[in-house]
Amino acid sequence: MRSAIVLFSFLFLFSTASFGQDVNFSVTADRTSVSLGERVVVTAQITSNKKLSGNFAPQIGKNDEFDVLSQNQDQSQSTSINVINGKMTQSVTISYMFYYTILPKKPGEFTFPALTSVIDGASYSSAPFKINVGKEAAQAASDVKFTISANKRTLYVGEQGLLTVQIAIKPNAQVTQQGFAQSMDRINKSLGANFSVIQLTNQVKGVNQTINGENFAVFKVQFAVFPLKAGGFSIPPQSLEFVTLKRVQSRRDPFDDFFGGGFFNNNVQQVANSTVSNSLSFQVNILPSQPKGFEGAVGNFSLSVNADPKVVPAQEALTLSLVLKGNTRPNSMPDISLPTLSDCEVFAPEKRATMDTTQNGISCVKSFKYLLIPKNEGTLTIPQISWTYFDPASQSYKTLNSSPIAITVTKGKAGQAAQTRYLTQEEIRQVGQDIRYIKTNEKLKSQSDEPYKNPVLLLLFPIPFLTVLFGFLYKVQSVRSGKNTAQVLRKHAYRKTMKSLSALQKVQQTVGGSDFLSHLYAAVESYLTHKFGFIAAGKTIDEVKTELLASGVTSDAVEACAALLSSIDGFRFGMSALDNAARSALLQKAGTLIDEMDAMKKGKKA
Repeated sequence: MRSAIVLFSFLFLFSTASFGQDVNFSVTADRTSVSLGERVVVTAQITSNKKLSGNFAPQIGKNDEFDVLSQNQDQSQSTSINVINGKMTQSVTISYMFYYTILPKKPGEFTFPALTSVIDGASYSSAPFKINVGKEAAQAASDVKFTISANKRTLYVGEQGLLTVQIAIKPNAQVTQQGFAQSMDRINKSLGANFSVIQLTNQVKGVNQTINGENFAVFKVQFAVFPLKAGGFSIPPQSLEFVTLKRVQSRRDPFDDFFGGGFFNNNVQQVANSTVSNSLSFQVNILPSQPKGFEGAVGNFSLSVNADPKVVPAQEALTLSLVLKGNTRPNSMPDISLPTLSDCEVFAPEKRATMDTTQNGISCVKSFKYLLIPKNEGTLTIPQISWTYFDPASQSYKTLNSSPIAITVTKGKAGQAAQTRYLTQEEIRQVGQDIRYIKTNEKLKSQSDEPYKNPVLLLLFPIPFLTVLFGFLYKVQSVRSGKNTAQVLRKHAYRKTMKSLSALQKVQQTVGGSDFLSHLYAAVESYLTHKFGFIAAGKTIDEVKTELLASGVTSDAVEACAALLSSIDGFRFGMSALDNAARSALLQKAGTLIDEMDAMKKGKKA
């Protein structure tokens, strides 16, 4: 009874509306005055003397003043019996509880909006109420410290910056995977419009560290960010959800004295909490006036050029290799233009690009291999090759220049030049127009004046026509098959994905957590790519949502898909163990989502 009185003293009843004898609707909050970073739990309660059906949960729309961190619901039933003058009466009360955990975004006073519930065609509404948010967040005293930092706060457009998200957790606290994934998603969204963001950390592992004399498990996630436009940008304070474990004393009862009031009186309780990060601002500067030859590369680069062999006979091939290295993305490194080489045949280069992600950011290597064929004997000079980029460290444009390379071209081998030399590009284009005469020592034989009467000729005569017809039909079928490739992939996407999920379910208890999550993520990405015709791999969750909405997928299905991908990402960060129950739940969610999306796609076509 004492606990009930204490709990009631912390609840502030803002709106209680009675609508007839059957239904009561009320809205309560656990507090109306909080500090920035503290959460408020709003409870909507519906009581009735009969069981209610349908979806009557009150909905909270988007709000600029607070974030809705979680929504939960519960149901209970109580029965009261009264005996008056020997007559017994019984009444039943069913309570439906809806809990909304909200986190204010900024200090000041804001109005929590009215909630509405529709029950059996009747609408019930609460009254709005005020919540005061203090300016200072209790960050220092928190069991979880959430910080965002960057190696550079002033960048140029296209320059790579490193963003570090650090979460320090005390032993008695635990960050939920959902809360972690939501925080990472909010950071991505705050940067997405102005930066290209690439996550560098695949799996996060905690490191024990002492901060201000207290032990913490520290987790770090790093991102490479590339500004897309100039201006001032900022990441607002981000919220992070966590729980703390506290030992609380249960209410006293007649057995306390017998057991000594010790061990049996103490319980461990999970207390939901949240904290906020610091804000972080960036100043992005526009590049200075661009010189001729600059094509947008920003960073630190190196260039190497090599030819092999250095001595080659005329009409023989040599390889010219160009290797470009830099700390940026492959699509931010323009190709190298080869100068015009006279008296030399130059074939299109073989291109290759590799990208590596480390704690120091992204690095890229682009290589180009040209096949060169000198035409005449003498010296072939490969002139200086230049490539211009902007260096943020010196705030100036720089040009990489190679040294000229001299190739000694010797006389071609006599008698073998026609057989061993490479055809020039012009010869390749003209080879189909040349007339080659075939000389033979065979003597003419006497032939019949009526060869059409030869049975062998009659048998062989249709073969050329049949060959041409078969070739034509094969070509038509190949064209149709090529056009229908996307359609075939779309048709079989559902069956192939469900087969992958079924195979993964059979081995879910034996494969490692990282392999399980990688295979599950790949299965979902493969389904989205083949079913909706866009490449899902490498896209952020927001980009996937945009593509799905453009493909006609309903907003509910898009949000369900985003939630599934966020859940998988949450486990991939390794904040807690991925047990068998969690694996089964992820597989079930993936199967249900794909079932719904496939049924919706078929319905759209029908």
